Amino acid sequence: MDIYQSELCDKYSLYANNKDLNGILSLYTDDAVMNGNAVDAIIGKEAIKSDIIKWFENADSIDHRATVISANVFGNKAFVYGRWELSQISKDGKKSNLKGNWMNHSEKIGNSWKMKIDLWNDAEFYDLRDQNMDYISIQDKSMLPENVSPEVYTVLVDNDYVKVLDVKFKSGQSDNMHHHNVFTGYVVNGGKMLNTYPDGTTRTMEIPNGMAVHRDFETVHQVKNIGDSDIHIILVEHKNIKPTSN
Repeated sequence: MDIYQSELCDKYSLYANNKDLNGILSLYTDDAVMNGNAVDAIIGKEAIKSDIIKWFENADSIDHRATVISANVFGNKAFVYGRWELSQISKDGKKSNLKGNWMNHSEKIGNSWKMKIDLWNDAEFYDLRDQNMDYISIQDKSMLPENVSPEVYTVLVDNDYVKVLDVKFKSGQSDNMHHHNVFTGYVVNGGKMLNTYPDGTTRTMEIPNGMAVHRDFETVHQVKNIGDSDIHIILVEHKNIKPTSN
């Protein structure tokens, strides 16, 4: 875990506290996805740049700290989970003391680790929300992917905000019809998938290695790996984000 503490957490805090825009951007891949506090996903480094510029412009001083709690490494990719704290004074003099958890899917490029998916929550923000807004908890448990197809879906993390699934399909393998809430995913090993929906319609998808995707609507489908290679995906389901209409 030390390498992620020094390469991601410590650098991010250093760059944030010094309002070093280029420094923070150097920690993301070009196609990175950032999502926090149940707002729309921010996709791509240019969009992330615009969001960080707004943050820096509105802040007079920033004191950010982050700590790694756990890391799951597979080759040159890793799933990392931790906590963060932020003490900030805005340009209007308002003081904020925030904290929460974060998780990211990182990729080693050259000698550096970069974030491909960056997800975080603000604990205070969620505490102020209607606690009944846990959309996964009201799902039909018989349709949860880890229940209907445990040989494909393994739960890595399950807390008040997210459920992280490790998804692995062998060539030719199918799962059973299941339900997803709003999710963000990262393709570790891609391939060719056949999706079948409840009405009987189908859709074939080519998913390349390194693809990042965000779906802000509910999905009910059955999946089959129709390619020649095994498929590996990290899927993060957001519990507190209300799905939009598909």
